[in-house]
Amino acid sequence: MNDIFNTLITIKNSLIAKQPYCSIRPKYAPSCFRVLRILYEEGYILDYSYNKEYNIIYVNHNYYKNIPTVNIIKLYNKATFPVYIKYSDLATIHKFGVDLIILSTSKGIMPHYKALKYRLGGKAICYIR
Repeated sequence: MNDIFNTLITIKNSLIAKQPYCSIRPKYAPSCFRVLRILYEEGYILDYSYNKEYNIIYVNHNYYKNIPTVNIIKLYNKATFPVYIKYSDLATIHKFGVDLIILSTSKGIMPHYKALKYRLGGKAICYIR
């Protein structure tokens, strides 16, 4: 989980600094790839690539008229106080038009709308707007 948080924090900091891309050195890359794949599929990042020799992930940010497509990244899951969302609560949250919540479920890491499709709840990782 720490690699996922470090990935999201690095992306958030580079967006604040208005950088066109960022580089991340994860200890365990597959967990980061799951989150980056979701961000790519949702259009929040342009693309990402992995340099296996140096163990670096490069993330290219997506901008629209010089404004980043990601405005807010709020990390929910703290080690001392994890946030769990039940399926029924997730259905209520989805009705209010939430942009994207990334969850860790029993079927893996997925966006909230896929968790609704599979009727799953899970541990909230982050909220992205």
